Amino acid sequence: MSVLLLVGLAMMGGFDFAVRRGSADKPVPMISSSLTDRHLNNMQGHLKAYQNETPLGNGNEKTSVLLGIFSSNIKKYKLKRKFIRDTYLGIDEPRLCKLSEYIRQMEANPQTAVCQVPYTFIIAAGGSDRPFDHDDSEPLTVPTYIDGTVDPEDDCTFLNIRENMEDGKSATFFKFGAAIGIQHSIDYIVKLDDDTLLSPELLLQFIEDDLPPAPYNWRIYGGRGWMTRSKSNLYAAGQFYFMSTDLAHYVGNVLTAADRKAMTHSRKTEDADMGVFVFSHPRPIKFINMGMLQIWRHHGMKKEEAFRKAWETRMSVMPIYENILPWSNFCIKWGANTVYLLTIELPTY
Repeated sequence: MSVLLLVGLAMMGGFDFAVRRGSADKPVPMISSSLTDRHLNNMQGHLKAYQNETPLGNGNEKTSVLLGIFSSNIKKYKLKRKFIRDTYLGIDEPRLCKLSEYIRQMEANPQTAVCQVPYTFIIAAGGSDRPFDHDDSEPLTVPTYIDGTVDPEDDCTFLNIRENMEDGKSATFFKFGAAIGIQHSIDYIVKLDDDTLLSPELLLQFIEDDLPPAPYNWRIYGGRGWMTRSKSNLYAAGQFYFMSTDLAHYVGNVLTAADRKAMTHSRKTEDADMGVFVFSHPRPIKFINMGMLQIWRHHGMKKEEAFRKAWETRMSVMPIYENILPWSNFCIKWGANTVYLLTIELPTY
């Protein structure tokens, strides 16, 4: 059952908008503000709720999110890992830590654990005899790369599959994420490209405001909304997307590699295929569209110089506001007539 729940923004009078949260008998007053007021450099500390809303949560339980940063053992990707560690992973924020440190804290005492966002670099490390998509009884991960290379930084996960982009690495990662999430109480699994520059401050704010912890996180999927005509499907763009741990289990374990292969596009596309996998779930999916609230930068971030410069000069004007959905990609006629629905024009930074 592919039931989609979208949250819309009412826009009237230029860029002003308002959000109402409450019940019919006890409504919450409308609060209006400029979109540019929500940039990080205009906020009084990154823990300020964007709209003075009460954050979602379950009492003292804090939402936890695993960041899986896709990488490879090729030399240029080793360099990328270094400047990622130097930038958004290198801030002084105890809630962000290596996956190994998160596991250590949880095993010592979950009640005193500080880290909420563990991260790990995801590398496919299986030999030529391994499949692209893990679907056998062999271990899901291996301790070293094929050539025996170890992880000196203790922040890499070696998947027991052949390296690939479109053929099963993501599904295998979510299978791994589900296993770690169930064992160590992680609520959401994020797939992140290594040329995506993330704002950790805005990520923590987004988690606090909009991602409920277990048991209120069932069948949640989100990212920048995108669409595909060939499958008539909505999906989250691959630069940054996430799903709740139960959905990661569904994609990685309930669906088999054969199931996933049968669902893929004729031209394999990792993020679009993942959307098909997620929406094949028999229950309704709750989709969080972050197109109007991007907490990352992606385009033009492949080179180290551009990545570091953006980190030093462009993070204060985030989040980035773009089209709610790419209508022209979904409907050729709309694209030809340059019809844009629910779109806000803002400067390009």
